[in-house]
Amino acid sequence: MRKSIKRMPVILLALLLLIGIIPGNVMAAADPTVSYCTHVQNVGWQNYVNGGTMSGTEGKSYRLEGIKIKLDSQGYDLGISYQTHIQNIGWEADTTRGWKADDGMSGTEGLSYRLEAIQIKLTGADADKFDIYYQVHAQNIGWMGWAKNGESAGTAGYGYRLEGIRIQILPKGTAAPGSTENAFNQYVEPAYKQAYQELVNQAYQEFVVKYATGSYAWTAKYACPCSLFDMDSNGIPELFIKTGSCEADYKYQIYTYENGQAKYMGSTSGGHATLMGKTNSTGGELILLVAHMGYQQVYEIKYENGSITRNLITKGEVPKSEDYYDTGYSVPWTYARDIIS
Repeated sequence: MRKSIKRMPVILLALLLLIGIIPGNVMAAADPTVSYCTHVQNVGWQNYVNGGTMSGTEGKSYRLEGIKIKLDSQGYDLGISYQTHIQNIGWEADTTRGWKADDGMSGTEGLSYRLEAIQIKLTGADADKFDIYYQVHAQNIGWMGWAKNGESAGTAGYGYRLEGIRIQILPKGTAAPGSTENAFNQYVEPAYKQAYQELVNQAYQEFVVKYATGSYAWTAKYACPCSLFDMDSNGIPELFIKTGSCEADYKYQIYTYENGQAKYMGSTSGGHATLMGKTNSTGGELILLVAHMGYQQVYEIKYENGSITRNLITKGEVPKSEDYYDTGYSVPWTYARDIIS
């Protein structure tokens, strides 16, 4: 039909359109196409590409910082809107920035903020005739699944940058260009983290109030080193908070998370002490090494019968510093100020 329409004189076509015999969208000579360009770290704005071609980079670890998208509607009543999830900002629609449309820039320029996710949708009277598909290349993941029609593509909450993107517009009902699995990953913070953060904050504030003046004032900003280690290997790590004013006073206060709240388990010595896993640094059997001036005591720490127990493994003189007991799996720790900031 389109071929026969093209043969009609221009004046006749205009007359038929005017009186409504031929709908305006029949005049579209071809399917619409989408073009897009990205602002890339260390590169700047790239040239526009289309047809599902990648914009951005792959294998260089460069972040996408901005994107522009436009349509060649081919006579259809179509527009395009999009928003990105931006480092330090979040989803643009949740701010005064709002959705961008028809070649407007989404993202930032000159701030070195990474794009982390994107949503794209078609607008206009003919939007229901087409699907807009898009796929992103994300840090630590690679190419993710294809999303469409306003769905999220990428990640949120992980701090992963987008590195590349492909966009394609297809007639409604056409099969996706590829797999639609794993198009978007949203990080959900484990419930125990908030409960533990509150405990760390309390311990930190107590330490600062108690020792912020006098001879211990200099130690206040280094208060309460904290560690996480899954003693019972149930998938929820226990919290270790070292409290006290000096080596002679330090203790590990130990908490777990049960029934939606933090639970105090007990304490053990933290002076001249190091925590280490027996087989790895995140869970399993826990070792406490207490060592000072050439003498060491090595304990296995357990939670038994409702309390923390220390079972002595070995003790004695150590001829050389390199002979101190070491499994090679030191439990990582951080300052409370870094957790609560």
